[in-house]
Amino acid sequence: MDTTARTTSAPKPVRAARTLLALVGISHLVVAVVMGAREDALRDEIAAQHPDFGTAEVARSADIAVVSGAVFHGLLLLLCALLAVKPASGRPWTRRLTTVSQLLSVAFGFFSWSSSPMFHAVIPVVAVAQLAVVVLVWAPRPSRDFFARR
Repeated sequence: MDTTARTTSAPKPVRAARTLLALVGISHLVVAVVMGAREDALRDEIAAQHPDFGTAEVARSADIAVVSGAVFHGLLLLLCALLAVKPASGRPWTRRLTTVSQLLSVAFGFFSWSSSPMFHAVIPVVAVAQLAVVVLVWAPRPSRDFFARR
């Protein structure tokens, strides 16, 4: 069966989960871009949280935060892109990977929340979307049947 046929045969909850995964992936891209664009604000936050840091250490910490954030969110973007496509296959491993990755991302969101207020408005919205993805691939009967058939 080709991918197109599988995609159209996916039930509405799975299609909705795939759409949410694509949106979550876009949010990871936006976070990485905003972190890079607002590195000065990040430096100010680090300096306020660690008044004992010198200018060079604050700059180095901000650089590390931006690079590690870009790598982390870049990987999550790629994973969300993969998961936005693969659940259409209906294979059980795709549902498990979707579930684990989205629940871990919610947990990582708590870390992001505690490290910087920069994304406080976004983190709860993305977490709700991620939890909705998990519910959509497990709870509705059409989703359960779709993944059980494969």
